[in-house]
Amino acid sequence: MFRKLVLLFAFSLVAFAQKPVPIVFDTDIGDDIDDALALALALQSPELDVRAITTVIDDVELRTRLAWKQLGIYGRRDIPLGTGASEPLLDAVRNNRSRQYEVLTAADEFPAAARKSGAQLIVDTVMGSAEKITLVPVGPLTNIALALRLEPRIKTKIDRIVLMGGAFFPPRAEYNILRDRVAAEIVFQSGIPIVAVGLDVTEKCKLQGADFDKLRAAKNPASQFIVRLIELWQNGRATQYPTLHDPLAMATAIRASLIEPRAGEVHVETASPLTFGMTVFTPADRVKGPVTTSVARNVNVREFLDLFVERLAKPPRGR
Repeated sequence: MFRKLVLLFAFSLVAFAQKPVPIVFDTDIGDDIDDALALALALQSPELDVRAITTVIDDVELRTRLAWKQLGIYGRRDIPLGTGASEPLLDAVRNNRSRQYEVLTAADEFPAAARKSGAQLIVDTVMGSAEKITLVPVGPLTNIALALRLEPRIKTKIDRIVLMGGAFFPPRAEYNILRDRVAAEIVFQSGIPIVAVGLDVTEKCKLQGADFDKLRAAKNPASQFIVRLIELWQNGRATQYPTLHDPLAMATAIRASLIEPRAGEVHVETASPLTFGMTVFTPADRVKGPVTTSVARNVNVREFLDLFVERLAKPPRGR
């Protein structure tokens, strides 16, 4: 009897370990190509349970249309979609027209439900979940900051935030943080566990020609859709391949061992126009209070690229 109980407990541990991680994906899809690639990686990864997707900054309706189209390609229009904040907390809206939107047709209008506020969808998803949720924001952090203001109780129901943003070794201003530096500081000072994947490591993760050839050779609708988006992004520069900034953050949510983390504290410069958006990292041994943040110091590039290409070359998983 004891042996059976031990075996049952062992099987339970295995089942628990394999349970998909519930995530909310927050994205400024439609600018650089890497947002669409990160979404594809999330949808193609059995380790993740995508509970909601929210768009953020500038022409969010176009972004939501593109996300809706991609969800259709991957057979995942069951995932709730929200249209987030168009403006950063301080700065103005910009024109975000890009060639990726050329894939949209008149049939790619998203449903009325997707007009729900991105911040509200984050709150509803987190508060309505029996399990803690991981947030994976790969754009400006406006929606996340607004959600924290809207319902502070979500802090206790967020397992962690795995974000693409910042640059730490040495510190410099990176677009996602710079674009809404106030929101970024709110998030970094929230006390929620954060893993920040910055330009220090993402710039090492460039898709190679042979990798792109593998995606081209995959004759399924999803892979061909991704190839088409990359070609539009290339805009005639056939030898220019994407740098996988956002997919590395998503891959870190899947497989934490891909990066070498360093624990510490991050502050975002919000006071001086000369250094707006700079992310200043202080190592844990120099921090007086509790440490809840870690930043990526290095990455296993080839392991990440192999994971990325293998997942995106496969036919859509569906639900």
